[in-house]
Amino acid sequence: MRPVPLSTLAHAVEATLDGDDVDLCGVTLRSQDAGDGDLFAALAGGATHGAKYAGQAVDAGATAIFTDPAGLEVIRADDRLAAVPVLVHPTPRAVLGAVSSRVYGDPSAQMTLIGVTGTSGKTTTSYLAEAALRQAGRVVGLVGTVEVRVDGTVVPTTLTTPEAPDLQRLFAVMRERGVDTVVMEVSSHALALGRVDGSHFAVGGFTNLSQDHLDYHRTMDAYFEAKAKLFQADSPTQAQQAVICVDDEWGTRMAQVVADAGESAATVSTLGSGDWSVTRTVRSDPGSQTVLIATPQGSELEMTVPLPGAYNVANALLAVAMVTAAGVDTEVAIAGLTAVAVPGRLEKVERGQDFLAVVDYAHKPAAVEAVLATLRAQTSGAAAPGRVGVVLGAGGDRDTEKRPLMGAAAARGADLVVITDDNPRSEDPAAIRAAVVAGARGAQTSAEVREIGGRREAIAAAVDWAQPGDIVLVAGKGHETGQEIAGVKHPFDDRVVLGELLDARVSARDDIPLRVLVTDPAAGIDEARRLVRELVTLAADTGVGSAHRLPGTDAAHRTWVIVGEFPAVDDRDENARCLEHDGLGRQIVRLAIDKVISVGDDVRTVRALHQGAVMEGSWGDEAESVRSIDDAIARLRDDPADAPSPGDIALVAGGDLGDALVRYWRDEAGFEVEVLTR
Repeated sequence: MRPVPLSTLAHAVEATLDGDDVDLCGVTLRSQDAGDGDLFAALAGGATHGAKYAGQAVDAGATAIFTDPAGLEVIRADDRLAAVPVLVHPTPRAVLGAVSSRVYGDPSAQMTLIGVTGTSGKTTTSYLAEAALRQAGRVVGLVGTVEVRVDGTVVPTTLTTPEAPDLQRLFAVMRERGVDTVVMEVSSHALALGRVDGSHFAVGGFTNLSQDHLDYHRTMDAYFEAKAKLFQADSPTQAQQAVICVDDEWGTRMAQVVADAGESAATVSTLGSGDWSVTRTVRSDPGSQTVLIATPQGSELEMTVPLPGAYNVANALLAVAMVTAAGVDTEVAIAGLTAVAVPGRLEKVERGQDFLAVVDYAHKPAAVEAVLATLRAQTSGAAAPGRVGVVLGAGGDRDTEKRPLMGAAAARGADLVVITDDNPRSEDPAAIRAAVVAGARGAQTSAEVREIGGRREAIAAAVDWAQPGDIVLVAGKGHETGQEIAGVKHPFDDRVVLGELLDARVSARDDIPLRVLVTDPAAGIDEARRLVRELVTLAADTGVGSAHRLPGTDAAHRTWVIVGEFPAVDDRDENARCLEHDGLGRQIVRLAIDKVISVGDDVRTVRALHQGAVMEGSWGDEAESVRSIDDAIARLRDDPADAPSPGDIALVAGGDLGDALVRYWRDEAGFEVEVLTR
């Protein structure tokens, strides 16, 4: 970065410089975070003026201060600050974004910036767009509700969009690390408060609008106007290209905003006509769906979305349209969607239970209604349709009008509604629950409505209620890892808690199987390598193994590979086969299998496999080698606490090893064993 003179900033935003000119290399709103060369932005707040903290900022290293005339008076009243340069503007917050961007070298102008706004779907659409861009070879940054990623490095965040100085600094870091394209969620608060001012949006996308944040915006029209700042002609954040989903009336209105600005929006629709539209559904599988889409060029392409729900088709189509507007080939973009997993959005929690358990961030009436409709559709095709239960609450110090609407939406879509605490914040939790309960019971449906204040106890009640084939949805907090009560944030992750409760339920069963993949005795190492990948996929889908457990959960079930000598199925010599075995051992470690036992330590190829595993991961006791099948069985018999057990997944490969171990587990250990055909 090149330092920027304070006088240059004064000229750029029509501010006044009170004091000497100095060079700047950073901006901060937090006095305690100030460092050498920083400009401290001392803004007027609701309770106090930031100028009162100017001394603290200077002590921390701040070089200059940015404030309004009232703040200048406060600063100059302190004799210690008499010589500190001060940049003065009548409304400093209004130009803070532009100031921050200038200090950090206008980084967003050097990248392709894609902004996504709307009520629901911002996070999912952003992840889908990121995946599509990476498929095209772009180096991508992601700024969102769940996390910030700088070319694959995750940085936690608490705001959908950071304050302007933090955002511009983040953009500068992304640019420094080679990022060429950024996808970011743009909240209504960020637009209204100028947090994204100074950012140059190449593409702006709009998902939808439904009731939320009316505690701040007061009316739906005001909420809409805040979102429209990404598209209006007189807005400092107007996107160069607009992509609008017109599946609701607000989308149609937003397209008109773009037209009023003298621009043309690319429209997206899954329900009617648009530049991008859905022609028909090709197939619908559990957890994914494939549709035929029509493009603006007149072509029709198949698009597979690895997420359930019609609204996720809309999210995916919007993502593809935005990425195409950013210069990516449409077919390449579609191909990139297939591997997307969005934290806390219809995220399955699988612990071997006989019903579907899902965590979702839905915390608005329309979102609750949509996710319940999606889950209900998954049960309707079954011979004996299951029931749907939902656990939800409403946040405190937020829009109060949506609380009964959330309860009503839950009662209309579920058979069981367990109303509990979300993030009460400073409010009385019982009062919040009462409003949600009133909406649920006022819906006059046949749903059973329960009120349980403790969130863990509420989730436990839904887990206890569930029967085989049912669905349990824990809604509202999604990816969040804390629960804010009376100003204190307590550790709480719906996914972790639900997993623990499911583990307890499954552990109480006496029929949980040990699942085993077994290679054909005549199969060679290539088949074993394929089944290792199958094991990893199965483990990921069912939450088994250390690689697939959330932080803080116990090591309930593990993944195993027990491998012996493979028959020679081709003409490769022993040296070549040793290299193959070494590679398989290393692959097992890289794919985070919990334990590998090689059988036949007097066989050169088997020794190579063991050595490969040890050398790749330095596992020590987690990579073992025994001499024979009998020794393997004796090893499992003598240390049952460190051996495959019900709930685990194992791959047994190499000659007759599979048959021998399955007989041992069934006949001697007394396990129920499910031999899987893959």
